[in-house]
Amino acid sequence: MQIKEIITHLERRFPLSLQEDFDNCGVQCGDVCQEATGVMVCFEMSLSIIEEAVSQGANLVISHHPMMLKRGIQKIVPTDRVGEIICKALEHKVVLYAMHTNIDSAEGGGNDAFAQRIGLQHCEVLVPRAGHLRKVVVFVPTSDASRMQDALSEIGCGNLGQYDRCAYSMTGTGTFRPLEGATPFIGQPLTQEEVEETRMEMVFPASLQRKVITTIYQHHPYEEPAFDILRLENASRTEGLGRIGILPDPMPLPVFLTYVKDKMQLSHLRYYGDEGKMVRKVAVCGGGGASFIEVAMAAGADAYVTGDVKYHDFFKAYPNMCVVDIGHYEGEVFIKEIIYKELKEKFPTFAVSIAQSEKLEIHYL
Repeated sequence: MQIKEIITHLERRFPLSLQEDFDNCGVQCGDVCQEATGVMVCFEMSLSIIEEAVSQGANLVISHHPMMLKRGIQKIVPTDRVGEIICKALEHKVVLYAMHTNIDSAEGGGNDAFAQRIGLQHCEVLVPRAGHLRKVVVFVPTSDASRMQDALSEIGCGNLGQYDRCAYSMTGTGTFRPLEGATPFIGQPLTQEEVEETRMEMVFPASLQRKVITTIYQHHPYEEPAFDILRLENASRTEGLGRIGILPDPMPLPVFLTYVKDKMQLSHLRYYGDEGKMVRKVAVCGGGGASFIEVAMAAGADAYVTGDVKYHDFFKAYPNMCVVDIGHYEGEVFIKEIIYKELKEKFPTFAVSIAQSEKLEIHYL
């Protein structure tokens, strides 16, 4: 099995189209066409992780955090942290791959796991993903409609939540007149034709647009197929950053804070809020979610649990909502388990492991 087969499965489950604009999910370096010898999963790429992977015979390392964001790097040298890791990986032919905001946003990803860990019920997406969907409308002879749907479904069109091959179609009459020099599939030059055609509509992620157009030209019988690509503004009910839900039972803020420490296995946390407040509705966002404090408050949350909150950010929601900072790492570290479980269920006989040498590198005195 080639490494790219593993990556293809992960990207079907956690599409790269879900990543934020600033992000750089996917392959960081390496040859994905080589045979896979093992996978090591980690939170943050480091030199010790690469060395552990090599010692375990794994040539694919999957991390949550990417090493490079879209602002890019100007040079790769072994004298800085990122360059050292890349050089070591290339030396040992190890492919580095990152699953960051795509797995944060995906259904069953990091934020769903966060909400589950603190027992939230009736969860909804806090910041729904919008604007990343397109719809293709293609007109095809009815006799070829099923083949066209098969081809578009194969590349990822028509996936909605837990359903695939979703499409809408209706039949009608298409008219055209081939001009001199045309080589029509149906009809004769300079003679108007009428053909029973099917109008087929399917949604797809914006990242697939080029592939969708190529597929239409490859599988459509007409010399000049007719189709439209439409931008959709639909917000997803299952994909996006953060989650908001209800605790099984309301609890005073001090009790809630102790509850969060226990559920998230924390040694400490930071918070600001009215200690007399009862907490029932809770919003969460793994990693650094301070930019969504106002969103959580507008959604009616009694408490918002996230990481990387600056001093002045704590006061934005007072007195309506308590802001709780559990740390960036602490709100995402369990994503390693999601990736590990996904791979073990799909490839049960393949060597997959979670890095043992990894630990939180930020220390507190």
